[in-house]
Amino acid sequence: MGKTVSQSSPDRTPNTRSPGMGLLILSLIFRFLLLIVTSGFSWVLGMAIAFQYPSTNQEIPISEKLLRGVRSMVFQKKLPQSSRSTPASTPEIITPQVELTEVQRQELQTELQKLQTQLNSLIGRTRNLENKLGVRKSDGNLEARLDLIAQQLALPISGRQNQEVISKPSQPVFSEKTMMVTLPSDVLFESDSNTIRSEGRSILDNLIGELKNYPEMTISVSGHTDNRGKVKVNQEKSFLQAERVAEYFSKNMGDRYRFLVIGYGESSPIVENNSKTNRQRNRRIEVKIHKK
Repeated sequence: MGKTVSQSSPDRTPNTRSPGMGLLILSLIFRFLLLIVTSGFSWVLGMAIAFQYPSTNQEIPISEKLLRGVRSMVFQKKLPQSSRSTPASTPEIITPQVELTEVQRQELQTELQKLQTQLNSLIGRTRNLENKLGVRKSDGNLEARLDLIAQQLALPISGRQNQEVISKPSQPVFSEKTMMVTLPSDVLFESDSNTIRSEGRSILDNLIGELKNYPEMTISVSGHTDNRGKVKVNQEKSFLQAERVAEYFSKNMGDRYRFLVIGYGESSPIVENNSKTNRQRNRRIEVKIHKK
C-alpha cells in the first residue's frame, strides 16, 4: 500500500490595508471642503452685512495697508533711483542771452526810454492826422492806422472832389460838360465787402441832391475793381457794389428815375495795376447821367 506524502505550501500573510489610513484621508478631504464652503459663506455674509450696514470709519483696513506697502516696495525696486523723487516745478527764469555790464545796461535802458517817448509822440501825431482827415479811429495797431491815413492821402482827384461834395453841398457836381462822377470804393464800402460805410452814405446823400435835378433820365452805376483775385470773383464783386449804390439811390429818390447797374470787374482800369496807389484808383464806382 503506497504511502501518500502531502507537501504543505509555505505560509502567506494576507495583503490587507489598514482601514485607519483611509478614514484619515477622507476626514482631511471633508474638513478641507468644509473649510472652503464655510469661508465662502462667511465672505458672502460679510459682504451682505457691509452693504446693508456700511461702516462710517474712514480708516484704511490693516490688510489694505499691508497690500499697499508691499506694492510700494515692489514699485520702488523696479524704478531707477533718479525717478523716485520728482523735483518741484520752479518758474522759468528768463536770463539774458548776452552778458551785460552795468554801464551797458544803463545805456540800453536810456535808449528804451527814448523809444517809448518817441512812440507816445507818434501815437499822438497819428491821432491828430486822423482828426484832420476825419478818419474813423480803428482798433488796429499803429501800422494799420498809418496805412489807413496813407490810403486817404492817396485818393485820386475824384476822391478829393467827393470831399468837396460833402463840405460844399451847394457846389454842383454834374454839369453839361461833366455828367459822370467817380467815387473810390475804399471810401464808400467796408474793406472787401459791399456794405456802405457811414462816410459813403454821406457822399451818396449829397449826390442824390444833384441827381434829383435830372428826372426821367437813365442813371448808370458801374463798378470796377483792381486785378487782384480771380476775374469772375472781381466781376461779381463790382456788380454787387454797383447794385448796392443803385438800391440806395432808388430808395431815396423815388420811381421817377431809371438805374442801370453794370459790373466791369477788372476789365476797365483807368491806370495800370502796378502799384498800391494805382490799384486803389482802379477800385471805383462811376455814376453817370445819360441824356435822352
